[in-house]
Amino acid sequence: MNIYLSDTETLVDDRIRVKITKLSPDSKLKVSMKMELPWCKGEYFSSYAIFRANERGEVDLDTDKPIEGSYDTADSMGLVYSLKKTSTEGKNIAENISIDEPIIMNMLFESSIERKQVKLKRLFKTDELIIKHVSEEGINGKLLYKEKSNNQTILMLGGSDGSMRSLALLAAPLASRGFNVLMVSYFASEGLPDKLEKIQLEYFEKIFKWIEQNEITNTKEIFVHGTSKGGELALLLASRYKQIKKVVVVEPHAYCFQALDGMMSGKNISSWSYKGQSIPFIKVDNNIFFETQKTDVEKGIPFGFASTYKKSIERATNKEEARIKVENAKADILMIAGKEDNIWNSYDGCTEILKNLKNNNYPYNVELLVYEEMGHPLPIPYIIPLSETISMKMEDGVFSSGGTIEGNAEGQYKSWKRTIEFYKEPLSE
Repeated sequence: MNIYLSDTETLVDDRIRVKITKLSPDSKLKVSMKMELPWCKGEYFSSYAIFRANERGEVDLDTDKPIEGSYDTADSMGLVYSLKKTSTEGKNIAENISIDEPIIMNMLFESSIERKQVKLKRLFKTDELIIKHVSEEGINGKLLYKEKSNNQTILMLGGSDGSMRSLALLAAPLASRGFNVLMVSYFASEGLPDKLEKIQLEYFEKIFKWIEQNEITNTKEIFVHGTSKGGELALLLASRYKQIKKVVVVEPHAYCFQALDGMMSGKNISSWSYKGQSIPFIKVDNNIFFETQKTDVEKGIPFGFASTYKKSIERATNKEEARIKVENAKADILMIAGKEDNIWNSYDGCTEILKNLKNNNYPYNVELLVYEEMGHPLPIPYIIPLSETISMKMEDGVFSSGGTIEGNAEGQYKSWKRTIEFYKEPLSE
């Protein structure tokens, strides 16, 4: 057999093409993959697919559906997004995340008469990428850039986990394509609040000033990327600070909400503050979650937080006060949402934002990408196996972030590709 791969060494978010020729016509071919994450040795993930060669003795993974396997669509990346854990030492893949080493994926091709192996090297960053720690003016972050960048600076905001390590999985491939990417912590780091509650917006004023004055970034036009709770923050900042000119928000919402820790502890406190005053917020009623969880467990279906947020909004008497006034922004906006988001009802939030912007004749470019079977995945494809993030056992039931493996994989890839294009496009007049 002959194996043709578009590339055996690529950035981690790139697609690859795989085609096999010189097989016996109508014969079977098994293609399997094995992978371990470089920062979590000993946790092995595997996938496989069996194909039937055509009359010319060919199999094309991009156009041929497997007759059996861990996925069932015509997709050359099916082996990647359908990876499942097959061997474990009990390590947590969310700990010690690092972009220093590439992901190695070993592919095995087996026909009835021959077997061949191919190694794929999936890079988080290109060799010329520079990473500098930023700890000036109380800022806790890292700047990723190339010597010859396009001089566009993206401020990257993470979600409720507060981890810059996981943010690097997005920042490094983005910066490798020529952007300056500044990823920052805004809580749970040295010199910052321990919890995501009453985060001071003044902290970001310091960041904007640093971006403007730093010799590498040196720009007054700031781009922002925010995911989940970071999407809420990104929209809030854009509604208040005119230097923000482009915003990408993945799984965001239309409102400011009660602090997450406050939800669990019962403290009636906002996630955000300005000049010592709490930003108006919608209280999230945990009793709704516990009722929903009990009902879903009894029905044998996965549970999540989406209905809790939806019902909390419906019950709120201060919706307009807590609504993020996105119409006050001076930025082009790209929103990304899955209809099956089970962390919170971000699709509802995005459609509400879109409606308000139209009603206010918002003059800048606005785009909403919606994916039918996407839930609340990582915004970048082909890194963390989706089988690890979509659902997990919790108490007597299963907690789900929503969507199907195929739906999340499609949404991740298409929205990430559009994100890169969006940042490269000229600003609207």
